[in-house]
Amino acid sequence: MEYKAAMGYDAAIDENIDTVGADEKENFKFEKPLKRILIACSILLAGELLWLFVISPCMPLSAVDVKGFDGIGRLVVLEQAGIDSRSSFMSVNAAAAAEALSALPVVESARVMKHFPDSIEIVITNRVPVAAGTADMDGRTVPVFFDKDGVLFQIGQNGGAEVNASLPVVSGLVFENIAAGLRLPEFLVPLFNELHTLRVDAPELLSAISEIQINKKKYDAYELTLYTVYNPARIRIGRHITEDKLRYMLLLLDVLNEKGVALDELDFRTGTASYKVREM
Repeated sequence: MEYKAAMGYDAAIDENIDTVGADEKENFKFEKPLKRILIACSILLAGELLWLFVISPCMPLSAVDVKGFDGIGRLVVLEQAGIDSRSSFMSVNAAAAAEALSALPVVESARVMKHFPDSIEIVITNRVPVAAGTADMDGRTVPVFFDKDGVLFQIGQNGGAEVNASLPVVSGLVFENIAAGLRLPEFLVPLFNELHTLRVDAPELLSAISEIQINKKKYDAYELTLYTVYNPARIRIGRHITEDKLRYMLLLLDVLNEKGVALDELDFRTGTASYKVREM
């Protein structure tokens, strides 16, 4: 009995060993192709990462999106930014490109953004004219245009920016070695800031002004004399040109005109309006 029991035990062990061996063979049959698939996926992933992070950023750009470049040709923008058909994500210096674009007289600001892995976005803000002027250049008189910061950014009508014919003309300025990009003295900048505010908030008032004469005084002081498109009278307003002052001025001009007053000069410098009539 003991011998048979032992024999039965050994048979059970042999049966278990055969079962384990069969399972291992079955597992091995599945593990081998799985390993191959994992290896293949790892190779593909490594290749994708190599393309994405190493090769693609060094290849020529797939897209260069330029926005807001009214009046400036796309080729001029790209050339100024130093971007050509061979430029890549890695080779473009965004900060240097933005600085170079901002150096163009008609550009107020520029942003250059790199989008990984192979595209560039350029956003340009053009200077907007708030006043015109005239200057002598090569023996002839040419129109010039100023923005809100007092920058003479355009010479002539075809300098890049769209110019509104109703812009007031600023006179009393003297230029030497005129060139696009010239900045007016700092003390005059507030005047052009005020013109910009009027252009945005009350364009109908600004369009009523035909000329703004700057009368220079000692040091950095000056006074303004205005001329309207409706009346030849001189209007002296002091240093600042504001919406409230213009509204009051135009209203008073209408009242005096209705009364048949032959106006020669209207003076607002003291805060109380006074006027002179033309001598007949």
